[in-house]
Amino acid sequence: MFPYNVAEFVPIFLEEDEALEEAIQRSLLEESDRQSEVHISRSFKKLSKEEIEGLLRAHSEKVITPGTRQLHISRANVWSTALRQFKRPKFAESCEMLYVTFASDEHDTEEDAADLGGPRREFFRLLVKAIFQDSGAFEATPNGCTLKFNILHLQNGVYRTIGRMLSTIIVQGGEAPAFLSPHVVDYIVSGDILQVHLTPDDIGDPELRENLKKVVNATTQHDLEKAVSCCDSWRYQVEGLPLTVTMANKDLFVKNAALYLAVLQRQSCFDQLTDGLSYYGILSLLRENPSLRVLLDLSGEDKDLTASLIAGVLRPSYSVLGSNRRVREELMVVKFREFLQCVENKELRDALGERTLTKDEEAFVKALRPGHILAFATRSSKVPAIGFQPAPKITFIHDESKHLPIAHTCANELQLFVNETTMADDDAFHYCFLVALMNGALFSTI
Repeated sequence: MFPYNVAEFVPIFLEEDEALEEAIQRSLLEESDRQSEVHISRSFKKLSKEEIEGLLRAHSEKVITPGTRQLHISRANVWSTALRQFKRPKFAESCEMLYVTFASDEHDTEEDAADLGGPRREFFRLLVKAIFQDSGAFEATPNGCTLKFNILHLQNGVYRTIGRMLSTIIVQGGEAPAFLSPHVVDYIVSGDILQVHLTPDDIGDPELRENLKKVVNATTQHDLEKAVSCCDSWRYQVEGLPLTVTMANKDLFVKNAALYLAVLQRQSCFDQLTDGLSYYGILSLLRENPSLRVLLDLSGEDKDLTASLIAGVLRPSYSVLGSNRRVREELMVVKFREFLQCVENKELRDALGERTLTKDEEAFVKALRPGHILAFATRSSKVPAIGFQPAPKITFIHDESKHLPIAHTCANELQLFVNETTMADDDAFHYCFLVALMNGALFSTI
């Protein structure tokens, strides 16, 4: 027996067949909403940042095997050089730590830099950008990145390889690749297409997205019919969508249409990506600890680092308390934090006063953000999900002959020179830091 009284769902002016369909669609929508409520009500333990770091660090120690894997990367072609190596079967079978060497763009030679952590972190930062901007596997939506259907990528297993890349970034101390739209992460974490929450803003194609939003925003049956007609080029190809869309069933139409356009059409791509995330056991870890979805999930929050956060990450290593050196070092920390604050508030140009800057320096000042300073010191523009190892620090060199700050990125160490020039009550310290950042542009550009 049909479990609902059809008469309760019969709208005025509808024919009997249409009324029956209306009743069915309403019942399906109610059932879908009930399933959604069950999914939303499933609570999971929220983990603090420190708990997430500890969990990932313990997992990393368990899954990374002794030894290293050589990885040669061109900064000018990060995506293509990384893909070529990550897709090699023997490379994918290994769980050793990466040892990254960058090729010099000018001389086609290897840079003289041993990878004790810094080059690897820089590579991961550049790789995240390349995955979401250069791979051709993703497209932007208002909610974050979603998978773009690419038949060649599917045939060549590129989505699976990207999953392995993301797993490697997370486990080996890279910045969290948190750029995915929440619906993509829903699918990865749940493994169930019915647990994916979608809105029209999760659809990559702007025209399809806007047409479906017209259906959402329709307030009269006339406006609704006009909006639905914009979907006629594809909606009849989707079995199960209401043939007649009314104000009563439009929510179900929108929900299932979004599911078809955002997920079902490219589900094989989702499955490959999910399979790739099983590398290093990351998929199991995500499903056991759903709060770890923050590693992949683009939230609505501004993810840029603040000056105060960076000041807290780069902790000064002072001389003994009470010494003359300690007094001078504390003054340098004050200047450093003033510099951070000027960068955050876009006041650095004013702080440089009447100093004449080159055209490149003027452009760099405008683009400068606090994340550049962290990237200069560590080659990571954000705090990695697994935390920094070793902990970043500021050290001081009392030397009158040098002025530009120096970064030892493998040790996550920022060195500040303490002398009459850098301590002067003018803009010298700010300008020296600006020049140092520009000289280290390969490492500080984010």
